[in-house]
Amino acid sequence: MFRRSTKVTISFVYRRAHLRNCLEILKEIVPLGPEASRHTTLGLLTKAKRFIKNLEDKERKHTTHKEQLNREQRFLRRRLEQLSQSYALSKRRSLSECSSSTVSSNHSTASLSSAPSPISESDEVDVIGYTSTQSDTDDHSSVQSTSSDSGVAMSTSRLTLSEMDVMDVL
Repeated sequence: MFRRSTKVTISFVYRRAHLRNCLEILKEIVPLGPEASRHTTLGLLTKAKRFIKNLEDKERKHTTHKEQLNREQRFLRRRLEQLSQSYALSKRRSLSECSSSTVSSNHSTASLSSAPSPISESDEVDVIGYTSTQSDTDDHSSVQSTSSDSGVAMSTSRLTLSEMDVMDVL
């Protein structure tokens, strides 16, 4: 019997030492406040419980905020994609309108050239082109004004009617 009570006592001592070590670690983790020198095990455990609840609440709030930011990011990506597609469509539409008006003006010029006309070869026509960068323009000397908005450059140049005929051939 003596041996059995010795084993129980040693086991109890080890458990108590382990508990004391855990409480010391808990003191380092949990903010104790101004009365740090006077604390009881119950007070430390109560503060630890409160501290854990605060951390869980903060984690819940941060998770909710993160989910909201992810939803907003997905929405903004879809919106950017829609705007990019809309911009590309309007750019294609503008270019096709410019080219169709150039073609129709060439047809009307061709029909006018058969009849005597007051239009001479030195008459100028405004041409507006949209490019992704300003360096894309072939003839920098013909550029009279250039403006840029959000990475899209718009250049305006003047061409004579004979230059337009040459461009149509190309």
